[in-house]
Amino acid sequence: MDIVELTTFLAVVRHRHFGHAAAELGVSISAVTKRLQRLEAELGIPLIERDSGGVIGLTAAGRRFLQFAPRVLEAAQAAQLAAGAEPAQRLRVAFPAGVDAVAPLMPAALATLELALSHAHPGVGVVLVPTTFERLDHDLTAGVVDAVLTFGVSDAEGVTSTRLGELRRVGLVPTGHPYTHRRSVPVAEFARQPLLYSPELPPSYMDPFVLADVRPLAEASLVRLPASRTSDVAGQLLTGPGITVVPAALVAALPPALKPVPLDGVPVCWYQMHHRADDTRAELLAMIALFVDFTETITRAAHVAHR
Repeated sequence: MDIVELTTFLAVVRHRHFGHAAAELGVSISAVTKRLQRLEAELGIPLIERDSGGVIGLTAAGRRFLQFAPRVLEAAQAAQLAAGAEPAQRLRVAFPAGVDAVAPLMPAALATLELALSHAHPGVGVVLVPTTFERLDHDLTAGVVDAVLTFGVSDAEGVTSTRLGELRRVGLVPTGHPYTHRRSVPVAEFARQPLLYSPELPPSYMDPFVLADVRPLAEASLVRLPASRTSDVAGQLLTGPGITVVPAALVAALPPALKPVPLDGVPVCWYQMHHRADDTRAELLAMIALFVDFTETITRAAHVAHR
């Protein structure tokens, strides 16, 4: 589908006037008309109702098409950017190793983020760096990466934490666990179960997933887990003992042997992005702001895929 035709369709819908759309696009009214005609011919159905004065509305098909057209255009622009020239500068963002394997929407969300960033800061790209749990803080303070995408506020000196989108949490249990037969479980009840715990990790990484905001950690039943990556957690779940809590964004591509469990009454918490406090580059701060939409996108996409 032609990006120019999609852009023209959306301009006409915004203005409901061929002349105003043409002015926005910097082309003639005749060019706008021809682009719309090509789009309708490609789809095989009229999208716009016209009279002698121009646009009078959308057809039923046009209204349905409008629901998806902005996202199609955004994805096409992101793909075009990804195929283009290599950015002169790449901001490096660490995230827990293994997350990309179970969050397949991450590349598309990242491409959209890069497109938005390139408008304000041409030549600047973003690369996600899978990093073992124990190196996330180290690599940030050592300058190996520019930022860390994670789940809690950092207490490290010289590190600034920025709140991103909401971190929706669900329980995760192996197939055959009694909770797989329940539509949902009260979070206070789930918090009383043996939960996987890696004491080597900072509280900013572990606390959301051992439900430290539901009851004091001293009252929890914890199963020690030496973990460096997400796959370690999955392996322990399959062999037992212990169950865990994970971001809802990761449930879309779980192996069949693991089942998510909706939790009732989970307190609100947030994704966080850490960066060095003395790093105030405009492009870095702009990227961090865009990660709010990034985290919301991967969570929303996972929710739709799992319904």
